[in-house]
Amino acid sequence: MEDNQSIIFVQFFFLIGASCTIAWALYAGVFRIAPKASWRFAFANLLTVIGILLYTQRTTEVNYLYWFVADMTILLGFAFARWGCQYLFKQPASYLFDLVALATCGLLMLMVPPSLGYAVYLVILMSVTAAVLLSLMGLDNVRAARKHLSIYYATLINAPFFLMASLFLIRALALFIYPEKLANLSAADKLNSPLVMWSYIILLLVSNLVLYGNALTRLVFKVASLANKDQLTGLWNRHALLKKLEEVDALWQRNGLAYSILVLDLDHFKQINDTYGHLAGDLIIKNTAKVLQQSLRKIDFICRYGGEEFLIILPLTADNDALVVAQKIQTKINNSSILWQKNTVSVSLSIGYVTSKPHLSVEQLLQLADDAMYIAKNNGRNTISTKQSASSDNVEPSQ
Repeated sequence: MEDNQSIIFVQFFFLIGASCTIAWALYAGVFRIAPKASWRFAFANLLTVIGILLYTQRTTEVNYLYWFVADMTILLGFAFARWGCQYLFKQPASYLFDLVALATCGLLMLMVPPSLGYAVYLVILMSVTAAVLLSLMGLDNVRAARKHLSIYYATLINAPFFLMASLFLIRALALFIYPEKLANLSAADKLNSPLVMWSYIILLLVSNLVLYGNALTRLVFKVASLANKDQLTGLWNRHALLKKLEEVDALWQRNGLAYSILVLDLDHFKQINDTYGHLAGDLIIKNTAKVLQQSLRKIDFICRYGGEEFLIILPLTADNDALVVAQKIQTKINNSSILWQKNTVSVSLSIGYVTSKPHLSVEQLLQLADDAMYIAKNNGRNTISTKQSASSDNVEPSQ
């Protein structure tokens, strides 16, 4: 280091980077908040700090550690940050693409001696690769955030990634056009440029703020989702059901797009619990939920309605189609079983279904579907029934 300003910068940068590394490590190891993503964010900060510390040791001499390794360490830190975001939002990890990009950049860097004489070339390569990684990280985050936010807000909260990518790209273009401005635009052989020094500090701070913001967003929506999910099966619960029913019924009232409701109840479930125990009962409920999910469309809504009772909303489905779906489910359940302590346990379902009618409210439809299910129970179980109104019933035998 050549002056006190550079020493203060490195100390300040190291303090911020070390604090962020420790914070993410605590998130992962102690608090268990998105541990896979948090560990990657911790490594991203650690690698960035190491890369900057190596920068500070540069001289005009050829040195692979302080030039080549320093650049590649920082770029690898950006890649770890991207992988962390992908784990955070449960996206496919882009290991292959990112590692190929890093390898390509590294091979191009190794074509020249790592020294001040080739600094412009090296900085341009590093800047372009950083811009690619940061912009792709921003796009990943926008796509993930779009599941919960509008495109405007999803882009806004990830704008810093695009801004940082733009700054790296602008630096590369500026050096390509004005190579004599190297000392002003890059930490070529020492960190004595205020612009460069503060750029790295702001880069580290802003990137971590965005990452913390994304982690918090993910945590908030996960908690909100858990409030609407059944803990045993992962299906929607009754709270989520009422909201979904209102949406589907509003569509029916507005556009005349009929929907159907199925209420399904496991037969002799108390007897199964008494014979094999509640753990076996839980396994049967989870297996039933899995079969239901495999039997339905993505637009269909499955809810655990009670202890051993399930409810399914079938949008865009009339009476005859609802019966076909019920028969399909019944067949799959009858053909499934679980193995519990060397015992094969089979189950069946009693199913009631109704289809939306102009004179029926959501509450009335739910009651009719429930009544139809009890009719199926009374008709010997493992049957399918429907009920058109409170005063009459229509039983459809299973096929």
